[in-house]
Amino acid sequence: MKYIIADDEPLARARIIRLLSTWPHYECVAQVGSGDEVEPAIKEHSVQLLFLDINMPGLDGIKTAEILNQKYRDLKIIFITAHSEFALQAFNVFAAGFLVKPVSQSDLFSLLARLFKPRIQYQVGNQTRWVEVDDVIVAKAEDKLTQIYFLGGDATIDLSLKKLISLYPEHFVQIHRNTLVKLKSIKQLEHTSNGVLISLNNYPEKLSVSRRAYSAIKNYL
Repeated sequence: MKYIIADDEPLARARIIRLLSTWPHYECVAQVGSGDEVEPAIKEHSVQLLFLDINMPGLDGIKTAEILNQKYRDLKIIFITAHSEFALQAFNVFAAGFLVKPVSQSDLFSLLARLFKPRIQYQVGNQTRWVEVDDVIVAKAEDKLTQIYFLGGDATIDLSLKKLISLYPEHFVQIHRNTLVKLKSIKQLEHTSNGVLISLNNYPEKLSVSRRAYSAIKNYL
């Protein structure tokens, strides 16, 4: 996901980039410091997302958004400002979202997850493909890689289980040191002589649940 940041405060731009650096599929392709520089940057880079400050030299963010909305229908604009009183005015120009400085990671991630369904990238031969995170049912650590199982297939990725659960804490729960499962796919827990097993919707096998993970999963159910 390529994006542009328009903000006359370098520290504010750096904060957005730092927060999004944990999401490898987001790439900042341009930074500008005034409203007048926004459209030339959009013309140079094909982007789907613009973080736009409201108070800037030259064209302010509201006027800039009004111009862009007439020309770039697929562009999503997220306003960032220190002044929450601008929220209503921002949404009147069809903003996709509104963030108040200093931007928090939770607010940023929550908004982006609503606007763009998160996806995981994987390779099949020389082809790059993506699967929506919501379709991933199981992730298993295998050697230094991770095998994910989703509706329609499976794939090997280079994201660790720790990274996956930190990126998508509302999607995954850890049931074992080497296994994550989709929370909403959990069907039932079963006590056996060999321990606790978990059954998942759309996944054929029953998986082992560690003692450490059992309490957390039981509370969720």
